[in-house]
Amino acid sequence: MSGEPKLAEVTNRAEFFIRRFLERVGGVIDFALRRTPVPRTDLAALVPHLEQAVDEKLRQEGQKIYAPNLLTLRYDYETYTRMGAPRREYLERELTTNIYEYIYNRRYETSGTVQVKIAYDAFTEGLEVKAEFGEAKAAVLDSPQFNRELPPAANAREAVAEKSCDVTLRDPLKKWQAVAKVSSNAEPTGIGRNSANAMHINHPSVSNFHAAFVLRGDGTLELADRNSANGTSINGVQLESADRRIVRHGDRLQFGDVELLLEIKMND
Repeated sequence: MSGEPKLAEVTNRAEFFIRRFLERVGGVIDFALRRTPVPRTDLAALVPHLEQAVDEKLRQEGQKIYAPNLLTLRYDYETYTRMGAPRREYLERELTTNIYEYIYNRRYETSGTVQVKIAYDAFTEGLEVKAEFGEAKAAVLDSPQFNRELPPAANAREAVAEKSCDVTLRDPLKKWQAVAKVSSNAEPTGIGRNSANAMHINHPSVSNFHAAFVLRGDGTLELADRNSANGTSINGVQLESADRRIVRHGDRLQFGDVELLLEIKMND
């Protein structure tokens, strides 16, 4: 009887590793054959993307090979929102574990804690994987290999002064307006028919996630098209799909069939 719990434990561990192996094999096959739609949000299909990103950014210093330790999966905003916070947290945790094991098993060195983050980008179509070297922003997992204190951030990176402005989109007759704060240290400010956007335009010609404002570090405001169905224009000049251009106070912006005036107020 005393051997039964140990046998059960061994069986459970074997099943876990077999299941993980089969998931990985399936993901590799799907990735290689492009059999499944992109962007993928399931664990098995994402792991090969990250492993490839790691291998493409390896660098050698003396006798050691360093792997990038910070990996970011950037989705289009609609996919990012549809996943939901619980799904994103699960993927970040599981992908971090998988990539840590991949790096460790190949005896690669890292410059800091391995971390996988999921984000969205106004200019990303589908899925973009970015691999970098640097310091993780926070502890990633509670498991022992990840539960390490990070060094103080005071001298780790210089603080970048944040720029911000208040942006108003107003119809020419001044019957309607949308107002939002845009920050250089924040994600792009979305414009579209979906209520998840900071600037919500409820019109059938406007796409769910139509466009976005981005404030650069020098205080320059840019408008980006998000592959909208009916286009985005600045003073009568239409942007290319997924393109972006600098905008200024007083510009006439058009989203689909909706023309609005742009007002910009920089914050001190």
